[in-house]
Parts: sequence; structure tokens; C-alpha cells
Amino acid sequence: MNEDELSKELFHTPIKIFRLYQAGNYERENLVLIAGEPCFLSDFVLFQMSYGENDLPDYGKSHFLTFDDIELNPGDRVRIYTCRGEDHEEVGVNTGMHYHVLYWNLDAPIWTGCDDEVKLQQVGNSYSMVFHPSY
Repeated sequence: MNEDELSKELFHTPIKIFRLYQAGNYERENLVLIAGEPCFLSDFVLFQMSYGENDLPDYGKSHFLTFDDIELNPGDRVRIYTCRGEDHEEVGVNTGMHYHVLYWNLDAPIWTGCDDEVKLQQVGNSYSMVFHPSY
């Protein structure tokens, strides 16, 4: 997807789940979100949902992430690493775009199964986005 296509898709979308990178690699596994309009990351909850028998959620294997009060502008990226680390900001080497780099501080990779689902839910609003990673 090029920048023009991305901009059209993001128009009037607070945040887009863009892509999952390095699934299953604990040190490098990360999920990228892109802001489509001004918003605060603290208004969202990220869910990694695993499903078990009969396609019912397996909450014992699922994870939830809430965010600090980070202001995002259109085009800002949020890179969320599964591993442990210190949150920081950086400019993307290949994109030149502004990234908020966050760490979930989990002990193992979480994007390891074909039955995983990523959901981004806006708190107090009906907006949600579901993303099914392809491994």
C-alpha cells in the first residue's frame, strides 16, 4: 500500500492497525498503528484475542493493552513491541515518519497462532477495528 492509498483509507479513521512484523520472534515482534486523525492513544484499548474450541475466546491466552495519554497527529505511527523495553520516540529510517515506540513488556511472543485476532477498541465509542494477522 503506498502513501496515497494509505491516506485515503485512513481518512476519518482515528487509528488504523497497519501491520504485524516478525510474528513469533520475541525480540522483534511488533505491531504498527497509524493515526488517521488527531486523537489520544489513551482513548483506545488493544486486544490480542486467541480463540479455542467452538471459536470461543480463550481469555487465558489473550492479552489487553491500555495506553498512556499520548497525543497523535495524522500520519503518526505507533510501534508496539511485545518484549520488554523503555518507551521512546524516533523517526523511521525508511519512512522518515514520527514513531511512538511502546513496549508491552510481556515475557514471550504473543503472535504465534493462526487463530489470533487483533482488535483496537475506542473507549466509550462504537469505533473498533479488527485485524487478522497472516503468518
